[in-house]
Amino acid sequence: MNNSIEMHLVTHYRSLLFTQDYCGQSTFGFECNDGWANLIEATLRLTQQHAELKALDVKVTQAKEKFGQLRIYHRGGDESIGAAFEIAESVSGSVCEMCGMPGGAICIDGWLQARCGHHSGPHQIARDENLKSDENYIASYVEAVNLILSFFGEGAVLWVQQERTAFAGRRPCGMLATEEGCQTIFTFLNRLEHGVGV
Repeated sequence: MNNSIEMHLVTHYRSLLFTQDYCGQSTFGFECNDGWANLIEATLRLTQQHAELKALDVKVTQAKEKFGQLRIYHRGGDESIGAAFEIAESVSGSVCEMCGMPGGAICIDGWLQARCGHHSGPHQIARDENLKSDENYIASYVEAVNLILSFFGEGAVLWVQQERTAFAGRRPCGMLATEEGCQTIFTFLNRLEHGVGV
């Protein structure tokens, strides 16, 4: 991951990534490309908020690409935090690891990779050096996943992975790859929560 992106994450989520004796000089070592940076930040923000609210000690021990998906390993927390990391894993398969655009899992040179159409060829592996943090997406993702976790509890991970007739057969995990999809899910669940017909 790009050093400036990693330093941004380390600065904002230091308590999740390092022990209390962190000196400010270390890097965490995210083992993935920059396209997942917004998804990682959204997941860390959600985790940090939940940990602070519930007074939980959570430490992320590793974040890497494996079989075309993001894996975030951690210790501590509760079922909601575990589910948040599993949801991020499911969503990552619909986000290009190179640029952050919507994509899907494909096989490149025998390896599963999450790629968009532009980065799907075996020789189209150039990283996008101009990626920027997308605060609108991050905030929408946090809002939507918070509501999913609240609404479905232990069934949250399964709910995002299955096709939903309410979304024309789309899987929520794919929809959570975009700001628009996050907002659609949030609006739908918010209306259900308040008893408004959909």
